[in-house]
Amino acid sequence: MTFAIRAALAALCVTTAAACVAAPASAPAVPAESIKMFPQAAAGQQRVVIALPALENEGDARVELMIGKTLQTDCNQQWFGGELTAEDVKGWGYTYYRLTDVKGPASTLMACPGQAPQQRFVQVRGDGQLLRYNSRLPLVVYVPDGFDVRYRVWHASKDVQQAAKQ
Repeated sequence: MTFAIRAALAALCVTTAAACVAAPASAPAVPAESIKMFPQAAAGQQRVVIALPALENEGDARVELMIGKTLQTDCNQQWFGGELTAEDVKGWGYTYYRLTDVKGPASTLMACPGQAPQQRFVQVRGDGQLLRYNSRLPLVVYVPDGFDVRYRVWHASKDVQQAAKQ
């Protein structure tokens, strides 16, 4: 799949989130030399790297990280708890993100009579998962083994409204 098609799919994910969760596209591979300054993943962790395509106005875009696992679920809402923290590469000033303190999955407790279990992507809920868009540096995320990192790109609307003074 070409880079232009991947970029188009990423833009499509903004308007069709269900398609993004159901069948995510893979991000292009990042050359090893552009991530050599980032630490290796610790035992029990994996390093995930996202290369973002250049945009005309990157200040109007954000990247939403969707971190989770595909699990067998029932009709209840399920989620993980966790903390996504930003850390800096010493001597470089580059930022990377680390998911820690993962708990769960938690679930609502509704009865689900007659409904068959399904495979669903169960996300980590928490703050800090909407990040600045920057195509010049790879987006590096460390997550516990067994977790997947998906993402979608959000764009600011061209419509600007005036607030009412009261």
